[in-house]
Amino acid sequence: MNEKDKVLARVKKMMTLANDKAATEGERDTALRMVHTLLAKYNLTMGEATAAPENEDPRVRNAFDVGHDYAWKRTAASAIGDLFFCQYFFSQPRGGGWKSVKHYFVGKTSNVMTAQEMARYVIASIDREARAAAKAAGHGTGPGNYWRSFCKGAAYRVHQRCAEIRRNAEMVSKQEASSGTSLVLASVYAVEEAANRAMIPDMKFAKNRERSTSYEAAMAGKAYGDKIGLHSQVSGKTTERKAIR
Repeated sequence: MNEKDKVLARVKKMMTLANDKAATEGERDTALRMVHTLLAKYNLTMGEATAAPENEDPRVRNAFDVGHDYAWKRTAASAIGDLFFCQYFFSQPRGGGWKSVKHYFVGKTSNVMTAQEMARYVIASIDREARAAAKAAGHGTGPGNYWRSFCKGAAYRVHQRCAEIRRNAEMVSKQEASSGTSLVLASVYAVEEAANRAMIPDMKFAKNRERSTSYEAAMAGKAYGDKIGLHSQVSGKTTERKAIR
């Protein structure tokens, strides 16, 4: 078993535990950090092994399914791609419905497979929690305004958390690097981003789908993402949550 297969095997084991329906959302964030730590170490090692054969971990462009297409799912997928050394983009034929939308991650095979599994897990967990919150608030269990707004708030927070994890990891990497003997994680991200973009010259990024949202539900979703209870009453005003890219 080569190093790439070992990484994928460990990621699969972590995701099996993370996908346990009994797991808390705090464990979801722990999974994000643990998997990123593993993948960052692997990418640093690969970056230092300049003599490694190019086919050891080939770069791919893989489509993955997220079910019904929503802007908040694109926000979550884009954030996860940025964290796991991948480029996310989606394509939609002119005039096509949500079933025609295709989502992609571009990057090294190990990074893409990891990003795909994490995206599916995060999206499913947000959907599950949003349905439970909507039901508890008396808005039913199916997709509706409350559910959609909750999902937007939670996905926005996922974006913030992914950016924070990456920023902290790059800072630690820079502090630990010693005068040219170690790579800085930020430089690995830059190299991967350039190589990934070169594979998709016509890529299109997710853009915000402007729709009215429930302020109450969006704040409940953000609180869920923060693991902080929402103590203050909220009004019935509406606000817009913009999807990131």
